[in-house]
Amino acid sequence: MRQIWDLAAITWQTFTLMFTDLRYILILTLVFGIVYRQYSKIREYEQGFFGLKRIDPLRETAAAAIYGLAGGFLATVLFIALGISVTNAGAAYLWLAALLLMLIHPRFLCFAYAGSLVSIVHLITGYPQVHIATLMALVAVLHLVEAALIFVDGHHGSSPMFFKHKSGKVVGGFALRKFWPMPTIALVGLAVAGTGMEWETVSMPDWWPIFRAGLEVPEGHIWIYMLFPLVVALGYSDFVQTELPKTKARRSAAMLMVYSLVLLGLALLANANPVLSLLPVLFAPLGHDLVILWSQWREQHREPVFRGDDGVMVLSVYPGSPAEQMGLQVGDVIRSVNGVEVRDLSQLVNEISPWAVDPVFVVENQFLEPKRREVRFRGTVPPLGIIPAPHPAQAAYMRVKDGWIKRLWYRWKAKRK
Repeated sequence: MRQIWDLAAITWQTFTLMFTDLRYILILTLVFGIVYRQYSKIREYEQGFFGLKRIDPLRETAAAAIYGLAGGFLATVLFIALGISVTNAGAAYLWLAALLLMLIHPRFLCFAYAGSLVSIVHLITGYPQVHIATLMALVAVLHLVEAALIFVDGHHGSSPMFFKHKSGKVVGGFALRKFWPMPTIALVGLAVAGTGMEWETVSMPDWWPIFRAGLEVPEGHIWIYMLFPLVVALGYSDFVQTELPKTKARRSAAMLMVYSLVLLGLALLANANPVLSLLPVLFAPLGHDLVILWSQWREQHREPVFRGDDGVMVLSVYPGSPAEQMGLQVGDVIRSVNGVEVRDLSQLVNEISPWAVDPVFVVENQFLEPKRREVRFRGTVPPLGIIPAPHPAQAAYMRVKDGWIKRLWYRWKAKRK
């Protein structure tokens, strides 16, 4: 127990360094600025497309920082418990590979692809000097933390969008876009001369670290691990048309968590038997693509649920509007106002809602229980303050760009014809 408290104390001292050292403050400021800019872009899109000032980029960045702090704590615990050293993992090469892959396609800015690339180059050429099992474990931990953040925060603030379905009709949906600045503590392994008594150290159990790089320690030196503050940013981007954003985010998180645990298990096997190092190296990109393709396939082969062809469905509500005050929610279909049946948006706008005093709405929602309920507003409408699901003949919509694999597939099919 004493070891745990000593380790916790050193970890806390290292963590506070991040908020007191000017160098780390500048890095944190840069990362927070990047995250703030991403949320500003989301606000600009919503304002341009819907005239909706729904999110405050500063508040979103602050909330993301809190979640990122929790994710950083989880990553720290896993790094220390498993003995994952960023030096043995070749973290610098990992970042460089990720940036190079981003030049090919932005979606390749992912440690799964970068880690696999660095590992394959090492297996073929012997350079750079990395411990593959540790590198793959590092990738697994980062994705595991990302899965946890997606599960608890991935659905918050999802942006309403209009998409063109494969049937040719325009349907409603949501873009799920989150960014988390994540301060964490990593391990850095190094050989030092002497006995190590001059360092503030904590004796660890014989089984630790689990991931051993197998590096030879020069005579008269000992191998120690230092705690090193590290700032990274994690992101999540997806879209959904066939279910609520919360359901989609949590399903994606569960799949990513399974992927991460399998990758971590393969890294443990490679750590015990280096002959098996190729297993996590191949699984990292292939498994990651499988998660993405499964999510896309599910969206394409299920019926969209946010449609405006059967009444007026609420896709989103304006902050502070009568719709928000009366409790209208995503998926609510307005069936009647003051006893008058609502068939479509034009009827609601032109015949029913103008200057309705203390209106009574009857709505249905397939996602809630009870599915049918009555809501009231003490005041006058319009404005009602909703973004309705699009009519199938809606002209404007967002186009989801195909990945390079799909584009090659479509090109190959076109040539065969």
